[in-house]
Amino acid sequence: MKNYSSGQIRNICLVGPQGAGKTSLIESMFFCLGKITRKGDIASGNTISDFTEEEIERKISMHLSVSHFEHNDLKINIIDTPGYSDFWGDAASGLWVVENAFFVIPADGGLDINAEGFWAELTSQKKPTAIVVSKLDRENIDFEKIYLQLIEKIGQQVAPLYIPVRTGAGMDSICDLMNMKLLKGKETADLTAETKKYAEPFREKLIEAVASSDDALMERYLNGDEIKTEELVKFVKKAFSERNIFPLLSTSSNKMAGIESLIKFIAEETQSPVADENSPFSGVVFKTSSEPGMGHLNFLKICSGKITSGKDVMNFTRNKPERIGQIATCVGKKRTENTIAMAGDIVTLAKLKETKTNDIIAENKHKPDIAPIPFPEPLYERAIFSKNKGDEEKIGQALSNVLLEHPTVKQFYRTETREMVLAGLGNLQLEVITKKAKSAYHVDMELNKPRIPYKETALGSSHVQGKYKRQSGGRGQYGDCWLKIEHKPIGSGYEFIDKIVGGAIPKNYIPSIEKGVKEAMEQGVIAGYPVVDIKVTVDDGSFHEVDSSDMAFKIAGAMALRKGVLEARPCLLEPILNVEVMVPEEFMGSIMGDLNSRRGKVSGMDRVSGKQLVKAQVPWGEMFEYLIDLKSLTRGSGKFKYSFSHYEIAPPQVTHPLIDTFNKSKAKEDE
Repeated sequence: MKNYSSGQIRNICLVGPQGAGKTSLIESMFFCLGKITRKGDIASGNTISDFTEEEIERKISMHLSVSHFEHNDLKINIIDTPGYSDFWGDAASGLWVVENAFFVIPADGGLDINAEGFWAELTSQKKPTAIVVSKLDRENIDFEKIYLQLIEKIGQQVAPLYIPVRTGAGMDSICDLMNMKLLKGKETADLTAETKKYAEPFREKLIEAVASSDDALMERYLNGDEIKTEELVKFVKKAFSERNIFPLLSTSSNKMAGIESLIKFIAEETQSPVADENSPFSGVVFKTSSEPGMGHLNFLKICSGKITSGKDVMNFTRNKPERIGQIATCVGKKRTENTIAMAGDIVTLAKLKETKTNDIIAENKHKPDIAPIPFPEPLYERAIFSKNKGDEEKIGQALSNVLLEHPTVKQFYRTETREMVLAGLGNLQLEVITKKAKSAYHVDMELNKPRIPYKETALGSSHVQGKYKRQSGGRGQYGDCWLKIEHKPIGSGYEFIDKIVGGAIPKNYIPSIEKGVKEAMEQGVIAGYPVVDIKVTVDDGSFHEVDSSDMAFKIAGAMALRKGVLEARPCLLEPILNVEVMVPEEFMGSIMGDLNSRRGKVSGMDRVSGKQLVKAQVPWGEMFEYLIDLKSLTRGSGKFKYSFSHYEIAPPQVTHPLIDTFNKSKAKEDE
């Protein structure tokens, strides 16, 4: 394959809600250019960009995929991204490494709430963005209504370039508003009088939007000067690159309408990478995937210089050396091997030993100034349970391998609840991950609701004896200690004090008493959660010259701690989260009512970017399903984040069921 310079490369990313038609648009572009002889379709599972087993099975995009085609002496890299919010991490990756974004919305969905969420993310990344309305061959489509909705939600920067002459089953052509021509496939024709009358108001809106991007042009427009086609074409490219306009394109993959104009726009109007080919090589890995027989594949955006097979580089993220092996360019799952690639290009690297998603690699002696991809934090948690005893380590390794493809998912052990936890962006994402781990690594596990990291404490005080005495022939066991248990303020921690006088207990046994105390605190007393925020003072006891031992005093210390907590007004502490919820104004009533039902305490409300930001403190135990419930309450438009705040005394309706469950489990163990 030819080596392209930075100026000959175009990198674009298709972003939009699930079902927008992004994958079908790629099929249509490749078919239009003769790169494939037959279009694949999602139902048949034979598209270029949806090729993994899980995508074919579920008939939705779950991973970003990279394809390219050569056209008019250009190499055009296209990144297709998932439209389901659980897989937003891949959309974020794809957007981060391109210079041009295409926001795809379906004509029968328009700019609905799900699409608005994607637009908000696009806006935050500040990429030159074109809007593509797809599926215009669907019935009962009102294009003018869609256009007005875009103007209302996005603004006057929406600049119609290509509009449908008609929609529905009869759609077969597109009107080019810059040149006022009819485009039907590869053919160009003059507009009929009727079509011209329909198109002229849209052209006027196009000129108005473009003129607004340049003061001199705007002055001419307001003075009634004619804006010629050549000027319009010139200023469209400039205004697009500066994000002063969002060009609007119209398509139908089924009818192959608007596909030629989409390709033309990509080739003529989009931006090439700004990259220095003469500097040392540097790049960022924006996706890691795993394929049978291939090991790990790393998708790389070359930020400067060039990359060649056999080159020694440094992974600055992990401070590990790497050697570049196979370099390839992709069309979905098909790869073509290269020996060299230039700055600005997107390639895959096979069999790197240490490199993973978001790693910076370079041949420089100093780390290059490349910003890492800002992935969203996981908000949805599930506990991992092994169905076969002893498989925990095997499951952990399997998940570690699968998670290389999912940088928005974290696997960790929560010591307070003694559970392995998987945290991601949603339930579907975690389902897909566990299914892949099961099938690829033959581990049997399930995901359940995780335990809340409650804690126990004592609100009063007590003075109790712990005495352990056993005699069964030979040397016996004897340990005897008195402990004073006292309350400490929540969050102040545990304190152990030795006040033994007169040798009642030899000094060498005191550490054993504390060890027993600590072990009993970790195991919990009333509900099986760690005991915290108490002061424990050992102030008396006795010992036996022969039968006393470290083990006996450790057991005595544990016995006294459990007894002392039970006599010192024990209670449960529940974790409280700081929660921030961002929602459109129309959902405020539902959100406030829902937070109240979760025992939340609202601390403030602010208006941010046209939406309401609600700040509240909510018990952690009420928040595990909030991600799903918030989507339902706000039709997918709500977002939230949380952080740990503090612990509070749990109310009886929380405490009593937990104590009952703990006592029942203890009774079963004793049977």
